[in-house]
Amino acid sequence: MIGILSDAHGNAPLFRRMLGALSKLGAERFIFLGDAVGYIPSVDVLATLMDMGPRVQCILGNHEQMLLDGQYPERLESVYQIQATRALLTPEQAAFIASWPGCREIEYPCGRALFVHGSPHDHQNGYVYPDTELDVFDVPHDLVFVGHTHRAFVRQQGARRFVNVGSCGLPRDDGRYASAVLFDPENGHVRLIRLELSFFDADAYLAGRHVHPSVTNLFQRRQDEVLGEIIESN
Repeated sequence: MIGILSDAHGNAPLFRRMLGALSKLGAERFIFLGDAVGYIPSVDVLATLMDMGPRVQCILGNHEQMLLDGQYPERLESVYQIQATRALLTPEQAAFIASWPGCREIEYPCGRALFVHGSPHDHQNGYVYPDTELDVFDVPHDLVFVGHTHRAFVRQQGARRFVNVGSCGLPRDDGRYASAVLFDPENGHVRLIRLELSFFDADAYLAGRHVHPSVTNLFQRRQDEVLGEIIESN
């Protein structure tokens, strides 16, 4: 089993809790679809990914790209916290994220899979939302795994399945549940996992971290219908 996560954005407590939940459900290997940093000025998620060694494969996210090249609107620094994160980054961590590819294509017994942060057409910055017209993505893959929008879904488009794993650190659909995916590469089965976050005091964790109010407010969002299999935080 493979656990697939994305968009931790410096929220190490949620990232590590989701890793533990996926492991309990049978995940032995992991794929991280990018954005370990950004919004919350912290490199703790990067440190955890480095400690995982060969058990995890990583994909470059747009926030890693901004951290490496500094190319982003300066007016967004108060939200993105790129400079604040760069001040915490060690040379080893910078080299680590610089080694991440923009995408991975992997052949499994169940079919050919594409892993990107954004979209098949724009690997770092493209968006695939729950209501995106999927027929615009004519790619030679049986499964397409993405993140970036912080909104999780599993959708079938013809013979191709699109999976947005959502965010394990800053969910944008419903702030009560982080999300990730459990993937069986033998039969192609995908379980969208939503981790219930009653254990997490967002205000306490983010206090004093120079996090923009728009980020803190994400945990107050509510959605009428939450997609995925909700599991308890313990």
